[in-house]
Amino acid sequence: MKNLLILLLTALSTFVAVGQVSISLKVDRRQYLKYEPVTAIVTITNRSGRELDFTSKLEGTIAHSWLDFSMRDSGGRAMQKRHNKVFQRAVIPAGRSMSRRVNLSGMFGVAKVGNFAVTAHVRRPGVEEVSYTSNSGHFTVGGGSTLHSVPFGVPDSPYPKRKYNIVTFNDGNKTAIYSQVMDTNTGLSLSTYRLSEYLGFVKPLMALDRQNQLHVLYLAGPEVFVHATVNQDGQHTSTEYFKRVAGRKPRFVEFTDGEVVVAGAIKYDPEEEAKLASKARGASERPE
Repeated sequence: MKNLLILLLTALSTFVAVGQVSISLKVDRRQYLKYEPVTAIVTITNRSGRELDFTSKLEGTIAHSWLDFSMRDSGGRAMQKRHNKVFQRAVIPAGRSMSRRVNLSGMFGVAKVGNFAVTAHVRRPGVEEVSYTSNSGHFTVGGGSTLHSVPFGVPDSPYPKRKYNIVTFNDGNKTAIYSQVMDTNTGLSLSTYRLSEYLGFVKPLMALDRQNQLHVLYLAGPEVFVHATVNQDGQHTSTEYFKRVAGRKPRFVEFTDGEVVVAGAIKYDPEEEAKLASKARGASERPE
């Protein structure tokens, strides 16, 4: 009887402790392109009535992070981690919340088509070591459509033979356009980057400049074209906006010195246009 009472009191204290901290997880999108980084936001709310200090613990040479994740595939099988990430210390005052965006692709091998479920776990060290578990976030990884592909070289680098891909992907709501840098020897994705939303009425154009940077010209709105630049490592370096000129088709002009420019369109600043529209609305609403 005494042992039963101890078990009940222990269970009750654990329940109360868990209730003092709430943890929620939200995957940024429900569908992702294969190789695209899968990200989620974890929110922790402190309702304990006192400040909580979450720190990672070192046991010998092994670090145990205060924030951890588990993932299952479409068959319900637990997935092995690629890397054990150790998160920095977090101090949450009483009654406050803290949110962190996490790249799940860095921890788990989700570069395959399928359905996945992820859960966050928080460990609070102290007199009693209590663990908190979030809801499960669900997402799907799918394949896209490759519109263009061009090889290029990066001598004296770990991946000397590479190629750029221009890929489109519909996430169930909208279609987006992506740039990819692939290692042609291994098929490894060095970078998969979502440029923006995309309208498929006009096929995207691509060109390489003298530095082997990728230039992409595509339709992002009914009248707006985007000129995006991506470097050899897949980093998005610049974005320009254009509107078509009546009777002309936006296109790339490639000069003999390797420069790439946009022709057949007028440069356009969406932020400046929004400011002018706001001023015009304000003037029209003034009393006479």
